[in-house]
Amino acid sequence: MRRSEICALQPSDIDGDMVHINKALVLDENKNWVVKTTKTTESTRDIIIPIEAAEKIKKQGYVYKGHPGCINTHLERAERKLGIPHFSLHKLRHYFASEISALGVPEADILKMGGWETDHVMKSVYRHSMIEKEEKAKREVAEKFQKTIFS
Repeated sequence: MRRSEICALQPSDIDGDMVHINKALVLDENKNWVVKTTKTTESTRDIIIPIEAAEKIKKQGYVYKGHPGCINTHLERAERKLGIPHFSLHKLRHYFASEISALGVPEADILKMGGWETDHVMKSVYRHSMIEKEEKAKREVAEKFQKTIFS
C-alpha cells in the first residue's frame, strides 16, 4: 500500500480479512491534509490481510494515527527493534511485486493488488528488483565456487 492509502485507512474499510482501499490522505492546494479518492481508478482495490492483523486493527480502532511523514519514523524504529536492514515504505511495494511475480502470480493480478495503472510501471518496478536479486545470487554462486576450488 502507499503511505497515503495507509494514512486514510479506517477500521470500517476492513471486512473480515479484506481491506477496501478507496481513499488516500493527501495535501490539498492549501497544504492541508485531506482525504480524497485514490490516485487512480486502478488504485481502488481490495486486498487480503492476515485475519489476526484485521482483528488487531478493529480492536485498537485505527490503522495508523499520526502525521503521514512520521510513518517512516515508525518503520525505522521497527527495523531497529527487529534488527533488519533499513528500507523505505515504498520499497515494500517493490518487494511485494517482485516476490509475488517470482511465485508465478499472473501480471494482471499483481497489477490489481498493487494498484498500478499500467503494467509498464509495475514491470519496471519488479524487473529492477529481480535483476538485483539475480546479481546477488550470481555473486553467492561465484563465492562458493571460489571457496571450493581454492580451499
